[in-house]
Amino acid sequence: MGSEQPERPERIARRQLEDVILPFWLENGIDTVHGGFYTCFDNRGRRRLSTDKFTWSQGRFVWLLARAARLAERGLLDHGRDPRLDPGTLVRHAERGAAFLLDHAVGPDGRCAYVVDERGEPLPGERSIFADAFVAMGLAELTRQTGSPEHLPTIDLIVQRIADDVAAGDPPTPPYPLPPGCSGFGARMIVLNARLDQVRAHQAASTRPGSAPVDELREARRAMLAHREDSGLFTETFVPDPGRRDTVLARHRTPGHALEGTWIAMEAGDLLGESADHGDLVAGVSALCRAGWDDEHGGLFRYVDVTGPSYGGPYEDLVRRTWSTKLWWVHSEAAYATLLAAERHGDREAAGWFDRIWDYTLRTFPGGADGEEWIQIRDRSGAPFDEVVALPVKDPYHIARNLMQIVELRAQGDQP
Repeated sequence: MGSEQPERPERIARRQLEDVILPFWLENGIDTVHGGFYTCFDNRGRRRLSTDKFTWSQGRFVWLLARAARLAERGLLDHGRDPRLDPGTLVRHAERGAAFLLDHAVGPDGRCAYVVDERGEPLPGERSIFADAFVAMGLAELTRQTGSPEHLPTIDLIVQRIADDVAAGDPPTPPYPLPPGCSGFGARMIVLNARLDQVRAHQAASTRPGSAPVDELREARRAMLAHREDSGLFTETFVPDPGRRDTVLARHRTPGHALEGTWIAMEAGDLLGESADHGDLVAGVSALCRAGWDDEHGGLFRYVDVTGPSYGGPYEDLVRRTWSTKLWWVHSEAAYATLLAAERHGDREAAGWFDRIWDYTLRTFPGGADGEEWIQIRDRSGAPFDEVVALPVKDPYHIARNLMQIVELRAQGDQP
């Protein structure tokens, strides 16, 4: 008898979505009284720590619900077994979340509140382009699902606002602002991701043919890929002072971030009909995995190349303190990026990396006896590590996004 074949990744991903991830958030995350969503849970998903609503996660939750509705509508999630996964129900939750954001968080100039209380009253907090972007991306995914153009003007306003801020230099990037004058890969990646979602929303709903900001998407892609090095790695932070380019701030790399940016660049290139550089990007996927892999314990380090003199500042402090942690989003983004490189582009080395990363991810992050959903933060050896990563939230986004992407990628006839 032959050996038993391993279960297909999309089946595992779908089961995690249907049985663990989406039920957790649909049961615990939706505020049916005030609108918006609860996301301030501990790392294990057992205690709600606050009823504050961070705009960053509110926008992500809208995105999650709208994309889940898309999968359910296509029969890629089983809403017959769980009526909460009915596409119409998911869209209604997303629309209510969008209304909460528009009523309480989005300003007339496209700037968004950073955090509001349970009822939607703004709380003290700096503005962040990341929070703004996730509001726009949530509205864009909802627009893509419904086909209604009503949110297009707000999406366009917010995305242009953050793109202008990044182009002008020193955009606000809490919770970990960079030192003045330094330029971050993350800011350019979020502009590209927002532009990609914006163009898809226009294509789904615009009443004006040709109105999609395609040229702006092309420029955002070019700007993000300016961080790519010949080695396949990405410069995380450009430091303008030549005398400080040996510091941790300048030298460190973030493999998971770069893998996320790589698949975004490939999907944007597909949409633009500009795939000439896909070979280099695909080859870079394995280079990034090799650079980040922990040969002793397995998994991908959060940061690599973390030795050198100090530049200073809260972001560099974060790098030094948490370089060896194993994070949920790093591994789920890496799983999708490697599978995309393997499935769409036939890269055999990437296929091997997918198998290795997928195995580690499934052994490490699902909560099981330790948590109610997935445990987002682990120490280097893989034990639960109950620390705040960026915001004091349990994030409803990366795991669900990447699992849904894996399901869609393996679905016959799928388009990104």
